[in-house]
Amino acid sequence: MAEIVGCLAMSHAPQLMLDPEQWGLLNTRSWDPLPVRPELERETMEAKRAKWNRCMAAIGKLGNILAEKKPDTLIVVGDDQHENLLDDNMPPFSIFVGKEVEASTSLRYLNQSRTENRARYKVDDALALSLIDGLMDAGFDPAYSRKTRYDGGLGHAFARVLKFLTPDARLAVVPIMVNTYYPPAPSAKRCVEFGKALASAIGAFSEKRRVVVVGSGGLSHTKIDEALDANFIKALEANDRKFLQAMESSTLVEGTSEIRNWIVTAAAANRPARMIDYAPLYRTPNGVGCAMGFATW
Repeated sequence: MAEIVGCLAMSHAPQLMLDPEQWGLLNTRSWDPLPVRPELERETMEAKRAKWNRCMAAIGKLGNILAEKKPDTLIVVGDDQHENLLDDNMPPFSIFVGKEVEASTSLRYLNQSRTENRARYKVDDALALSLIDGLMDAGFDPAYSRKTRYDGGLGHAFARVLKFLTPDARLAVVPIMVNTYYPPAPSAKRCVEFGKALASAIGAFSEKRRVVVVGSGGLSHTKIDEALDANFIKALEANDRKFLQAMESSTLVEGTSEIRNWIVTAAAANRPARMIDYAPLYRTPNGVGCAMGFATW
């Protein structure tokens, strides 16, 4: 029988992929109307690098936890931003069931081609196909795909997390794409229900597997909202499903929408989370950046 031996979650924003000195290459999304916050003028390059180093240390801790769990398969729950899910078909949930898949960590900010920086991953297609059946039995109708159509392979939510957590591409994976960005996106309540059904479907798989579920994305961005993040983290640490499922879709928009991937993971874990670190990485003095979170269950 398959079992979930652990759950992790981490941010995947490009600020993790670039030295702080290069953050100026990233989009600010034209937040000019936002007033300058005087306290953010103290975000010196030294302060930014200190926070970035904390993020790298947190990722290292996640990697150590993953190694201790000795999983056979990583199930990665991530969003897709017009990479493999396009306007001609935008399912709420989609599972990749091919036998193998590639992913590129190339950054357009550095003018890198997606033919570079690629890794090939074995897909646990037997488990993936079983999850489709189990989720349908639970009342979900997830889409599935055996091919990617994005020239980078899997989207960035998967490529970056896999690069950080399994740099040797040793572990088998099951990518689960959640449409967080493009309304109508699944509600927080639906994400909680999906996470619960996902855990049941994993447990129903007849073959022996040690599985780790990884939520990819978040926390609040491109405008950082530390109060939102604090309330969300508090709910994670208390395993407060009532709070999680009550989160408003009007709050979960743009980058902040990736919190849905954490909600799915938290519901699958169904126990209190332990935050390894939280670091709001501001790029501009009017609040643009990405709040980075790293957690384990």
